[in-house]
Amino acid sequence: METRYYSDIGQMPMPPGFRYAKTAARGRPRHEKFDTFYMKHPTMNVGKRAKIFSPFDALKGFNDAVASKEIRYVERRELCESDCEELNEKIAVLSALITDSRAANENSITVQVTYYVPCDDPNSEAFMRLGRYVTIEGVVRNVDTTFGSITVGKERIGLGNVAAIQII
Repeated sequence: METRYYSDIGQMPMPPGFRYAKTAARGRPRHEKFDTFYMKHPTMNVGKRAKIFSPFDALKGFNDAVASKEIRYVERRELCESDCEELNEKIAVLSALITDSRAANENSITVQVTYYVPCDDPNSEAFMRLGRYVTIEGVVRNVDTTFGSITVGKERIGLGNVAAIQII
């Protein structure tokens, strides 16, 4: 009796009486470029295909740790007096325009706020020493001068961390 080999697997012999011998002998299905099956099921690129076969993260948290090392942290910059005065004027203007939620919806003032976020990653050497500056853009919802915060979109920012406000 002749021993057949799987063409896709390599040199593994086909067992005698194999149930799917005819299907294995036919090989992989080939479709024309404009076949209806090919149009419904195009070939997947290699990058996406590789993701299918990686069901778990072998080293749990390793990718997050590597990604946290790529973040560049800087020291907090102190604002000079002229920058502080300009920032206080902009906050006063925004506070006057947005007295309540109805005024916030009517005026719909879009701003770009740059603020300081301290490093909160306990595995980083910059933890609680350094931070980074983040810029967000959105509609001002509230300016609370009593507790010192400004709400842009859904983000609440302490006024002490604000470095710059640009009204768009």
